[in-house]
Amino acid sequence: MKKESWLGETAKVGDVELYYETHGEGEPLICLHNFSANSRDRFTPLLPILTKRYKCYLVDLRGHGRSDNPTNDWTKEQFSHDIIGFCKELRIQSAFFLAASSGGMTMLRVARYAPKLVRAMVIDSATYKIPQSALRYYKAPESLSQKLQDYYKKANEIYGPDYWHELAQAFYNFRLPDCDINTSLEVLKEITSPTLIIHGDRDNFFPVDIPVDMKMTIPHSELSIFPNTQHIVMEFYPERVAEMAVEFFGKN
Repeated sequence: MKKESWLGETAKVGDVELYYETHGEGEPLICLHNFSANSRDRFTPLLPILTKRYKCYLVDLRGHGRSDNPTNDWTKEQFSHDIIGFCKELRIQSAFFLAASSGGMTMLRVARYAPKLVRAMVIDSATYKIPQSALRYYKAPESLSQKLQDYYKKANEIYGPDYWHELAQAFYNFRLPDCDINTSLEVLKEITSPTLIIHGDRDNFFPVDIPVDMKMTIPHSELSIFPNTQHIVMEFYPERVAEMAVEFFGKN
């Protein structure tokens, strides 16, 4: 349910109510956050630069922030259909996209399923697979530190702090071989949208060979590696990522 203090709106897309806010004026730029975050916390530091050129749609993915998740579905397949449906609901036929981690993984599908929708995209710290080296970071909810539990308790404002276990379990399940984050590198050849891949060379989850593989596979792609930088580059360099996105979109 939308609260009076919330600045945005909700869009009904299939079974889900997706919360979003708009900032700025210009061509549409859809911003998608990482897992267990929300669009406002992730992209507010980038808005002073982005809103000079674009109308930014900050979208909370299902189960995050102020969006619900009535079917408890956490697949990237579902997320991608949500975003395509969101754009259709708002009559957005073509847009730029800026996405972090889980949002970027979602965009790897959106760009394949709806190529005319994705004019160009910038994906920060995304992957097409969960590498063996990252499995140690996926831990059962009951084994998480109190700090991490408290982090998850703030992740959804619809269901409240008791929902933390659902989010933590969903993240834990990403380690499973049948998780649909894992996809064939070959299918990325289907992406025709201009793509800028941004990645940190100290990313604990997804080592740098992953974005290199993606750059070598996605036809119209560029790659920028940030030295001495961990997962989600925009967390550390929001202004630089925003500037790079504006520059990249300006060429496309």
